[in-house]
Amino acid sequence: MTMTVVLATQENIRKASQILSSGGVVAFPTETVYGLGCDTTNKEAVSRVYTLKNRPNDNPLIAHVSTVEEAKKITIGWDDRCDQLAERFWPGPLTIILNRRESVPKEACGGTDTIAVRCPNHEIAKKLIKEFGGPISAPSANISGHTSPTTATHVHNDFGDELFVLDGGPCDKGIESTVISMVGNPIVLRRGSIEVGELLHVISGVVAQTPASQNESPGSSDKHYAPNARMVLQSSKEISKQYGEDIVFLVIKTKPASGTVITLPTTSGEYAKLLYAAIREADAMKPKAIHVEKPPNTPGWEAINDRLRRASS
Repeated sequence: MTMTVVLATQENIRKASQILSSGGVVAFPTETVYGLGCDTTNKEAVSRVYTLKNRPNDNPLIAHVSTVEEAKKITIGWDDRCDQLAERFWPGPLTIILNRRESVPKEACGGTDTIAVRCPNHEIAKKLIKEFGGPISAPSANISGHTSPTTATHVHNDFGDELFVLDGGPCDKGIESTVISMVGNPIVLRRGSIEVGELLHVISGVVAQTPASQNESPGSSDKHYAPNARMVLQSSKEISKQYGEDIVFLVIKTKPASGTVITLPTTSGEYAKLLYAAIREADAMKPKAIHVEKPPNTPGWEAINDRLRRASS
């Protein structure tokens, strides 16, 4: 069956839900990036997601829910700290890792005994989860390791007509969710738009730690978010001396001597929102390389610097 990109009307949300119920896969928008969704409890559907993305099967998926009660049904160990985090940050770009219940197949969790769960802050995502009536596991809707999609067009560019894609316009955040493990002491395993300092205002003892392996957290592999072209991070001084018609430059303020320039915003929130689209735009020009002006190394830019580091590694 040929799939396509469709506006996220209530009728099309129902169609997407029916596809999920039959063990299929659909793409849908969230506030972070577009997700490639399947029924969390269906092993075969989960396998289809991994196959479509060419994703390593030890890299866990995030289960998307619409309420805290739904999260409790698939997790073990939800405590007062989780309630406090959910009250402050849900719906929103915070993923909580806890032990999984038996109803959740380990295949949806990278073969581990834990599950990553979040409640997205996007009306279409929330409507789809409610229409479906259960958790939807969804990694980013792109080929594994490549630049994440923030529009329906990005998804279609990666998968063609293989998918039913709900088009909800550009994503509002543009950077994947913060991931915090609440199995034992709270540990941030992936940076996102919610920073460690914000979490510490809600619960104590939060620390950030690089995962020892990619099955500890979704989206934690070293090489990730990368374009096809070689990507290089450079200081403002280095950028100002660069030239080359076969190079695309992503800059904030500094201009190179020559070359194609894409200018990104000076504020971290707007920069994050447009970053992946800018990388995809640059990559579509098939340049020899993409040179990126290093953003500030200050609070608010941690997740952006993390994504750029891994995209250029």
